[in-house]
Amino acid sequence: MDFTAFKMNVVETTGLAKDALHIYVGVGVYLLCLVALRPIIKSQGIRSFIALIVVTCIALLGEYLDNRDTIESLGLTGLSRDQILASIRDLINTCMLPYVLFALNKWTTIFRPTNKSTSLTKRHKKTD
Repeated sequence: MDFTAFKMNVVETTGLAKDALHIYVGVGVYLLCLVALRPIIKSQGIRSFIALIVVTCIALLGEYLDNRDTIESLGLTGLSRDQILASIRDLINTCMLPYVLFALNKWTTIFRPTNKSTSLTKRHKKTD
């Protein structure tokens, strides 16, 4: 099965638009990388940056597979303006939300705990 047929089967099966699927794939790959890299890389900043690189590479690979027939027969210059614009739109849809999540995590405190948790089973000293 080629990539285009697989993509069309996913669109028909889920009932979602292609743009929505690009968003879901981008966020899914980003979160999956964060979880998979957690035992390997302890630093949250490095782990989220590597996940961002993976999302970008997956998006670029998907666009190459979408346009593979044209690229293999005519080269990159054979791509039409519409194909290039569609690829740019797909790249933005796939990568935008992971980049936003990365920026929010890096430059804001929105994903950090506000206070230190205390143990609920903490024993108090008896004052007999």
